[in-house]
Amino acid sequence: MTRPLTAILTVLLAAGPALACPMCKDSVPASDSQSAGGLPAGFNNSIYLMLGGLFCVIGFLAFTIVKNVRVPAPPPPGKRAFPVISKQS
Repeated sequence: MTRPLTAILTVLLAAGPALACPMCKDSVPASDSQSAGGLPAGFNNSIYLMLGGLFCVIGFLAFTIVKNVRVPAPPPPGKRAFPVISKQS
């Protein structure tokens, strides 16, 4: 019982100093957060842009893998999928 309690307390005590990166800690409180084009909004938009790019790349890779792994449909009856070479004897 003491190990989980110790782990939880350690995480909660360590979370206080690690609220943000040093640049965010210094710049966000000193900025005008009420303005529409403020620094906090810029940080949020840049994070969303990076996440959007990441998800686009992951989606493109997944689409390409699924497209290349799918088994092609069988040819219609009466048509061969590849030419057959017969030996003339």
